[in-house]
This record gives sequence, structure tokens and C-alpha cells, in this order.
Amino acid sequence: MEGRTMSETTRGGFGRRLHRKLLGSLIVLGLVGVVAGVGTWSAFTATTANSGNTFAAGTVAIGDNDANGQLFSMSGMKPGSTSSGCIQVTYTGSLAANVKLYGTTTGSGLDPYITLTVTRGTISSGSFSSCTNFTADSTDYLGSGAGVVYSGTLQGYADDYTGGILDAPGGNTESWTTSETHAYRFDVTLQDTDSAQGKTANQVFTWESRNT
Repeated sequence: MEGRTMSETTRGGFGRRLHRKLLGSLIVLGLVGVVAGVGTWSAFTATTANSGNTFAAGTVAIGDNDANGQLFSMSGMKPGSTSSGCIQVTYTGSLAANVKLYGTTTGSGLDPYITLTVTRGTISSGSFSSCTNFTADSTDYLGSGAGVVYSGTLQGYADDYTGGILDAPGGNTESWTTSETHAYRFDVTLQDTDSAQGKTANQVFTWESRNT
């Protein structure tokens, strides 16, 4: 090249390449600055709130007036031996509930020979187990008489909630509400059969409520 040495030409090309690199770096840095600037811009905001929300679970509670006493304590029974006992059951839960009757039986096999009738009604006054002021419901729930909710043997009485007697049965199911009370009369009779001799039975009567 005229008027330039090879080293001058090389230096000129290197200078132009360096210039282009510096210019590209400045452009990149400028773009980064723009992006960073966008990220730090402020935004308008506004809120609204609904306060004071509260939550409380309802209750299911049921009890009776037995004061840990027994409806029956019968020994030396013979054919035709009979007895009655009454109990009042009260619902105190805040949620409406259905109630079922069932029980647990133990012993050495007397339960098939004990006839049991359970009648629902009211008691105007009196202490636990006394049936003096008991009045049966007017409804014939099962076709077995006014207020009768179970009629059979002690063995046939339901053993758990699943098979329990829905109070009241026969399509008359009702939901119990707070402070609702019902009385129940239990009548038992030992059948006239030699097969009952020497046998025993122990029974727990249970009312279970479950909210509807």
C-alpha cells in the first residue's frame, strides 16, 4: 500500500475493530440500563378489605337422667318374671340431630329368652327408673301399640348405630333440637322355657345422636 507500511495498516484495522467492540458494549450497557430502569418504576396501588370474619363449630350432645344407676337388676328370675324401668333422654347440642337406639349385650346366653318392649313417651315428674308418671306417645310407630319403638327379644335389639332403631321409626324420623327430651319405658319378661335356666345377660342401652 502506497504511503503506508504493513504495520500501519494492521494497526488501523485493529483500531477500527476495537472501536466497533467498544460501540457494541456501550449499546448493550445502554439496553441493560433501560431494562433496569423499567424494573424500578413505581406502580399505583389500592386495596379493600372485609374484616371481622368469625367461625365456630356447632355441637352434638345428648345425656340422660340415670345418674349412673341401672334400669334393671334382676336375679333369681323364673318364667314370667317381669319388670319395667323408665329413663329420660335430653338433647343439648346446638345442631339438629337424628337419634338412634342400640345396645351391647354380654353374658352366657339368656338374651334370646328375654322379651323386650321399648316405648317412647313423656314423664311429667318422678325420679330415674320410675314409670309412675309415664305417658306413651300417641303415635303407633310400628303397629305394636302407642309409642312402641321396639318389640322383640333382648337378643334382637340392635348392637350398633348402623343397625340401630331410628327415633322415631316407621317413617316418623324427627330431628332433635336443643333441650328436646323424650322418655322411654323398657319392659322385660322372661319367657317360659327350660332353655333359660342358669343363663345370664348383661345389657347396655345406648342413644347416639348425629347431626343432620
